[in-house]
Amino acid sequence: MTKAEPAGKQTTTGQAYDAILELIKDGTFGPGEPLRLQKLSTELGMSMTPIREALRRLESTGLVDLLPHRGAVVRPLSLDDLVDTYRTRILLEGTLCRRAAQHFDKADESRAFEALEAQRAALERGDAEQARVHHKEFHYAIYAAAGSAWLMRSTEQTWHNSERYRIQSESDNDLLTTRRQEHERMLAACVKHDPDEALEALRAHLISTVSHLDAGTAKRLLILTS
Repeated sequence: MTKAEPAGKQTTTGQAYDAILELIKDGTFGPGEPLRLQKLSTELGMSMTPIREALRRLESTGLVDLLPHRGAVVRPLSLDDLVDTYRTRILLEGTLCRRAAQHFDKADESRAFEALEAQRAALERGDAEQARVHHKEFHYAIYAAAGSAWLMRSTEQTWHNSERYRIQSESDNDLLTTRRQEHERMLAACVKHDPDEALEALRAHLISTVSHLDAGTAKRLLILTS
């Protein structure tokens, strides 16, 4: 759903959750911004009941704070939160990469490569929203090869929170060159069945993302994850 498209009067909590989540991740609702029920209901074309439930779910994921007498606000960004988010991603997704490399097959390689090519095509035509979709598809195509449903589920919260930071670090040239090379290194390590290289490629990729936001924070993350 695009920002201009109402979701319709008949909806579910899940649809409301997805709609608000995307608006938080892409920066439409910025850090600290109030999430007013009436405004969301009008802009999204949804009733307030599923929106209220969706905001409670978003609080449980750490993306929204429910404050007394103020209602829901988008959780603020901070350098400490940036480090905590990416340190956790390296721990969880690094484990998935290591396991994936041990079990990677041709079908896994094909799915990951197709997602990477779809991301490249989306970036070349200037479709940032679809590029983000295919970026996640690439990572999750690799992680799925690990065969751990619980680890996959556990990555969702930190993935969503990190998107709020990652979007701020993007530039088309960087995504088409450096980031592409980082993704290719991850895929190559899995194809070679090299768990240590897969972990290091993922770690370097995530630290590189942080370095585009704050070099000092990236150094701190490097030390914490060494």
